Amino acid sequence: MTMDSNATSSIVRLNIGGYEFLTTVDTLTHREPQSMLAAMFSGRHTVYKDPEKGYVFVDRDGMHFRHILNWLRDGVAPISNLSDLECSELLREAEYYQLLASHFCRCLPLYVSLQVEV
Repeated sequence: MTMDSNATSSIVRLNIGGYEFLTTVDTLTHREPQSMLAAMFSGRHTVYKDPEKGYVFVDRDGMHFRHILNWLRDGVAPISNLSDLECSELLREAEYYQLLASHFCRCLPLYVSLQVEV
């Protein structure tokens, strides 16, 4: 087995609000190239790693990041079992990462109504 040294397949360690994730640069940059995550890991921005563990820290709530990461991996965000509150939280995170699109549409009407009420 040979290891691919291509930078786009490099493993990335993420610490999203205390939740730790492993993924690749390709996953973070390929599906949504205009997203904040793509900008962070394409070389357009400087990212800071924890010097001890090598994790890139993102100061966000990491509870729903797995849904975002699954979307970036394979285009599926299985969110049908989320409560209304969880949908709202997920959409807030998707919006932050500049991923707000039709793949989270089940949550969109609730999120829009919550924004209008505020």
